[in-house]
Amino acid sequence: MSSNATDINELARLVRRVDDRQQLAEMISRYGMAVDDRDFDTVGRLFAQDGEFHGVKGRQTIVDYYRGRAATFSTSYHYAHTWHFDFQSDTRASGVVNAHAELCIGGRTIRLALRYLDTYVKGPEGWMFQSRTLRFRYALPFDEMAKGLDDPMRVRWPGVQPQAADLPDKLQTYIDSRKAGTRGAVPPNA
Repeated sequence: MSSNATDINELARLVRRVDDRQQLAEMISRYGMAVDDRDFDTVGRLFAQDGEFHGVKGRQTIVDYYRGRAATFSTSYHYAHTWHFDFQSDTRASGVVNAHAELCIGGRTIRLALRYLDTYVKGPEGWMFQSRTLRFRYALPFDEMAKGLDDPMRVRWPGVQPQAADLPDKLQTYIDSRKAGTRGAVPPNA
């Protein structure tokens, strides 16, 4: 193969990968809008037939889960902030999405910060979620935000006992940094 052919093949591979990243980013955006709009048909199409959402398995079961879960809150707003993707092949990838959501549950506004741990699969219809797992940084009623972020038990759903946050508290890097005495360090320019 000539050098020009190699360059063209490499360029074509690079363009496909950029397109894949864009398609995944758009899928993440569609997911948040579909959940907020209660567009359960779209939510279903975003998951592989044998997909999984936080322990719920199978496309139809996932859609049924979303219908039931969305019935517990009136309005919501999901928004992704940052993401990255790691490709295992042209049809398989994994990713991490950092996001926030606001939900109104029983008349109380709850703000949550979360991280989605995703795996993706590309089929004839394009990219879909193979699996999506949640890790919570916090889930706090708005009126508890000012004092709640420093509490390890900062996952506080209405009507449920407070739970320990997943992030960053359970990450080994975070645990190690706490042991090293970085808690309460003075920020730069303070």
